[in-house]
Amino acid sequence: MGSTVVICHYHEVALKQKNREIFEKKLRTNIAFMLSDIVKQNMVMRGYGRLKIVLPFSYEDSEKVEVVKSRLRDVFGLTNFGIGVATSLDLEKICEASLKVLRNKEFKTFSVKTKRQNKKFPLNSIQVNHEVGAFILEKFKNEGHEVKVDLKNPEVTVHIEIVDKEAYVYADRFKGPGGLPVGSSGKVVALLSAGFDSPIASYMMMKRGARVIFVHYHSYPYTSYDSIEQVKQIVKILSKYQFYSRLYIVPIAEAQRIIVLNAPVGLRTILYRRLMVKIAEVIAEKEKAEALVTGESLGQVASQTLRNIRVINQIASLPILRPLIGVDKEEIIQKAREIGTYEISSQPYDDCCSFLTGRHPETWANFEEIFEVEKKLTKSHPQLVTYYRAQVRE
Repeated sequence: MGSTVVICHYHEVALKQKNREIFEKKLRTNIAFMLSDIVKQNMVMRGYGRLKIVLPFSYEDSEKVEVVKSRLRDVFGLTNFGIGVATSLDLEKICEASLKVLRNKEFKTFSVKTKRQNKKFPLNSIQVNHEVGAFILEKFKNEGHEVKVDLKNPEVTVHIEIVDKEAYVYADRFKGPGGLPVGSSGKVVALLSAGFDSPIASYMMMKRGARVIFVHYHSYPYTSYDSIEQVKQIVKILSKYQFYSRLYIVPIAEAQRIIVLNAPVGLRTILYRRLMVKIAEVIAEKEKAEALVTGESLGQVASQTLRNIRVINQIASLPILRPLIGVDKEEIIQKAREIGTYEISSQPYDDCCSFLTGRHPETWANFEEIFEVEKKLTKSHPQLVTYYRAQVRE
């Protein structure tokens, strides 16, 4: 009959024109890594406008097929994929393959959709649809099953792709996450908390092809150790989208203590954030990352007003990307449910940014005042100048 195959389709990668081959190669590498215990790397092959994965087991092995399906659903760059069989360019073989992929499925209506890339094949797409549909109807009728064709709303669709040297037939088509292959857009450093926002910001950067390095700040022993454990759990979930991750856990309690004792109450949160940005840039330099990422959403909390965002940006030499800047909390929480971080982020935790923050933090910070406060802090506590590099530990 032919080998068991997965036919992978992509959309955005196909629009890359001269750079398309680079993105395709990255997507192939990521798929091979995701399925490394199932297929060899050379079994993930490039075809025109698609990738083909040859699986070393039968199409009827539903447990193994399910494993492949669940993993590919997390590979950024894939728009959709179908799991079925490859067969020769012979109409009789294509009909038999179509019948095979329908076995063990419960349905009363079906349709056939053919894409004929190989224009040398003697039948066009409509003719293939007709011939295969008639074959399926006859076979099921002879077996005592009543099925019929429904072109508008079928319960199952047989997909046929006719290419240069073979045809691919599948009835199981699954949606991928879309986006770009992780690693195709460089590295970023994400400031990660145990809350809802920053994990989703990190996820969205992965979807745009960035490999994300994580940094988490904590105020232990002034706050509990819970946030660290929660962040580790979140990183574990996010790692399935980029296969492996690196997490830096940075203690900033001592620096915060100095700020609390020497800075106006309303400015503490902004000073904390500027400190975090400087430390993140040290990590970015070490990791050769091109930008920082935060989970800030405009106006969500006091530190996320336009003026305060501008003041925080000023301390950075790298771009600070904020993929959630125009996203509301309800959308963020919904995405957290989808990717599996909701249950962790909904648990109570101590946020280091709220450590000894006043009731009324500054919402429209003054540049000159911030600069003056930081100048006095570094003069009276020179250890803050070297603090950034000293605290960075993987």
